[in-house]
Amino acid sequence: MNFIYSTTVLDASKVDDFKNLSYHQLTSGFLLINDPSRIFEDRETFSVIDGYLHDEDVKDSYESSLKASQSAYHFWPLPENITGSFSGFTIHHEQSEIAIFTDLTNVYPLYYFQKEENFAISNNLILLGRLFQIENDPAGIMQRAIGPNFENIGSRTILKNCKAILPGEKIVFQNPSGIITNKEYDDTLYQEIGSVSRSEKDINRYWNQYKKEVSLCTQISENVNIALSGGMDSRIALGAIQNKKIHAYTFGNPKNYESKVAGKLAKIKGARYSCFQDLELFFPQKRVLQNFVKETESVKLNSWLEILTNVTQASKEPLLLGELCEGLPARNIKIFNSEAFRKKSFFSHYIRKENFPLTPATDENFQQWKKIKQQKLLGWFDDNWFKKLRYSEYKQEIFEATKKDIEEIFTRIENHHLPYLELFDELFSWYTFTRKELSKQVLICNEHFYAFSPGMSTKLLRLTSYIHPNDRLYYRFANQLFKNTPELKKLGQVPTSQFPGIPLSTPDFLKIPWWGIRSKIDDLLTKKLMSSKSKTGRAKFFKGMNWADIYFQPEVSDNMQDYYSKNALTDEYAETFQNLVEKRKDMKAWPFANMDIMSGVQLNLQLNLISEKLDPTPILKNRK
Repeated sequence: MNFIYSTTVLDASKVDDFKNLSYHQLTSGFLLINDPSRIFEDRETFSVIDGYLHDEDVKDSYESSLKASQSAYHFWPLPENITGSFSGFTIHHEQSEIAIFTDLTNVYPLYYFQKEENFAISNNLILLGRLFQIENDPAGIMQRAIGPNFENIGSRTILKNCKAILPGEKIVFQNPSGIITNKEYDDTLYQEIGSVSRSEKDINRYWNQYKKEVSLCTQISENVNIALSGGMDSRIALGAIQNKKIHAYTFGNPKNYESKVAGKLAKIKGARYSCFQDLELFFPQKRVLQNFVKETESVKLNSWLEILTNVTQASKEPLLLGELCEGLPARNIKIFNSEAFRKKSFFSHYIRKENFPLTPATDENFQQWKKIKQQKLLGWFDDNWFKKLRYSEYKQEIFEATKKDIEEIFTRIENHHLPYLELFDELFSWYTFTRKELSKQVLICNEHFYAFSPGMSTKLLRLTSYIHPNDRLYYRFANQLFKNTPELKKLGQVPTSQFPGIPLSTPDFLKIPWWGIRSKIDDLLTKKLMSSKSKTGRAKFFKGMNWADIYFQPEVSDNMQDYYSKNALTDEYAETFQNLVEKRKDMKAWPFANMDIMSGVQLNLQLNLISEKLDPTPILKNRK
């Protein structure tokens, strides 16, 4: 779903390459939106919601979202009866105010722009940048152009005077001036961490809320779709669907081990199952990427294109994804999930189930953690990238701007007064990697479907954070959930892609060694493949995705040239990734997934689409 609200008149002809945008003149402004069903209004307020936001006490879906959006205007944090995974805005007519707000991790982006008499809100930077001819922001572009995640930090965007709402943030503006009158934050994560306990009561509380979230976000349709990877998180989402016609989708070769696992899970649930593979879509024709960038701004893991280019629907239906932040198994508590710690503590923590040595948080260790984290992030901003992007003259400005952006995230974390040092890493990951990287899995699907991750809802993520880290780590709570929940027991009997041949419900002391052995074999097979330069060799012990194959497609090199045929960055930057493609193609560099390469491609295409409309006539090129 794409929209833009402005207090000044919008020239719709500038963005008529966007599909299905309709124009709405409001009492206090103007709106372009391609899905009017996401508008909720009465005499008091006018709201637009991306994602889902509901009042659990109201049965009617429309009224439920209307009341919830009004609660978001009046109360922050949201009261206990309000839940959802969302971003949006509410105009209060009588108060002449407009409030923008988002959930705890900001899965759905929301941007606001204020300069002179112009004030606008949108969930699409291309719409904003093109309609208001906004200048590029060097610091924002630098952050997006380089690793580790190729994403903006904090409220930074690639456009000047255009900011992104922060996780859990609510901002109130005067309407129509756009002057900020108030900011509030939802700091409720981790605030009620319980004792170490995996009681039946805790399991039931979590599961009942999960089922409620699924019911709320799917109530608009008899049909529910699900992206089914075969992992634990998507199994939980699958098990929570009740009384719906289910269609499960996955990407990759139907003969791959992971695909077969997903098919078995779908069969157990009585769901239709479709699996799609098209290796050419990892480096597709430029026009394909341009359309996805324009409509979703979320091109990165092109496996999703294998599904989205093959699915056609008469009308949009819900699509469920698993939890994005890996909160239930606490995978982002870094120190305890490192390979070194796992090996050292195998007997104590996998077999004897001892508690983890959590460190009480203090101001001193928080400051030290901040220093180390900032150094790691700024370490990516080396002179080589400044030269390649021709930003050497902006070096100091970019460093100072990025420090402020990082500090915004640090402040959000500090305001939670976390009890343990180890939780700093987890919340930082949720506020950066989950928010900007993993959310793309939802966003790229959100035009073809109504895409939701129920596990990311405000109430469920709070519940997840309230589970003691000792219970979440190493899947202790999740294992109990599958063991004690009737809807999940059969799904737990099917192996996962991480542990081929071994049911998910198998004790950890048997699964983990097999995981390690399988990983080592896969690494050896890949090294053998590289040394032999073979295009047909085996890369995994069990048949699965061989990333080397995507670089062997015939159009890869030509398409990479096309992506930068109009270059909004620099030739040196484009050549860096074009050369990387050739190295991976020739097996001179490890054949990883191409998400790093696609990050730069999306940035370039996004900047081009901000500056001009997409020509409706495809350009056909002759290939030799």
